[in-house]
Amino acid sequence: MEVTVSSRRILAVLLAAAALPAAAGDLKGTVSYSGSPPKLAPFPATRDQKVCGQSVPNESVEVSNGHLENVVITVKGAGLAKPPPHTITLDQHECRYHPHVQATSAGSTLEILNSDPMLHNIHGYLGNQTLFNLAMPIKGQKLPRPLPRPGLVRIKCDVHGWMSGFIVVADGPYAVVGADGSYAISGLPAGSYTVTAWHEKLGEKTAQVTVPASGDATADFTFSGS
Repeated sequence: MEVTVSSRRILAVLLAAAALPAAAGDLKGTVSYSGSPPKLAPFPATRDQKVCGQSVPNESVEVSNGHLENVVITVKGAGLAKPPPHTITLDQHECRYHPHVQATSAGSTLEILNSDPMLHNIHGYLGNQTLFNLAMPIKGQKLPRPLPRPGLVRIKCDVHGWMSGFIVVADGPYAVVGADGSYAISGLPAGSYTVTAWHEKLGEKTAQVTVPASGDATADFTFSGS
């Protein structure tokens, strides 16, 4: 079959288009809290008060200027690339986990640090399964642990029962809401996606979003205590 000059030109245009990167847009939004935020009493420190102090703040609902903190945003849908794994750090300092809430990609490594001069026993759960259970008695001690699967990792201390933390392990794009309530996820391929906002105490909210080939899409969320 003879290929004409016109056909060659069409073929060349198609091949060039296929070689171009997919058009991408950004997803942005704000997470708000409706109503008066709760006044949460701190947890009394029942042991090791020389390090822990008399009490430890309750970080389960933190609101600043009407914006809800410690919210994790995840995006799911066809055509999304899995984010590459990397290393994140969880510090045990003054009988609290720092940061209280964070997110990472599946396959990442969690580096656990003990900054307190005493024993912590950090216990991580993925669902009902123990993911790690480590005694860390030495100040400055570091222990790496893999985060191989997506899901919510709940973290407790078997020595200090008030300590709690959370890691959302995602298999798609994610973001942690900042203190100003905002988040941004860049470089999403054009398309329609399900966006989920997760909070440890107030649950989940979802939104359907269409990301344009160029420009921004918006997904705002509002939580309340009721």
